[in-house]
Amino acid sequence: MKHPVDIFCELGLRLASFGHTQPTLDVVDQAIEHNAWFTKEDIMQAVEAIRLDMLQREALEPWLANYKCTTTPRRVAVIMAGNIPLVGFFDLLCVIMSGHHCYIKPSSKDRVLMEYVVATLRDIEPSIPIYAYDATERYDMAIATGGEEAHKY
Repeated sequence: MKHPVDIFCELGLRLASFGHTQPTLDVVDQAIEHNAWFTKEDIMQAVEAIRLDMLQREALEPWLANYKCTTTPRRVAVIMAGNIPLVGFFDLLCVIMSGHHCYIKPSSKDRVLMEYVVATLRDIEPSIPIYAYDATERYDMAIATGGEEAHKY
């Protein structure tokens, strides 16, 4: 597998055209259909913030230098909120960067955007350890954000 920093930096490069091509404009429209609170401006602002603040090598490498990546990956369930576009992205980033396997359950309100990002990550690195959350499975750790719905997981 490529180094996670390289994978996420490549994601940042690919997100530079988000909202400027017809396929990504279609993603924006679908995301708004699934969450009436989302606007195109909110989605574009969230993608740009992620791209510029989290996916630049100059930001990732110094941040990661403060931590030791695990040599024993654990199964981490990430139950995501959906009140802000891609609000669960940072949790996914942290899990992968720390060397663990990420099992995501996107919010039904933010599924379209998260699935787009995950598909792009898989296109960059097919073996990236991001999987769909399965309520019948057992996990070593969990990160759950949101309201009562997330709490029950």
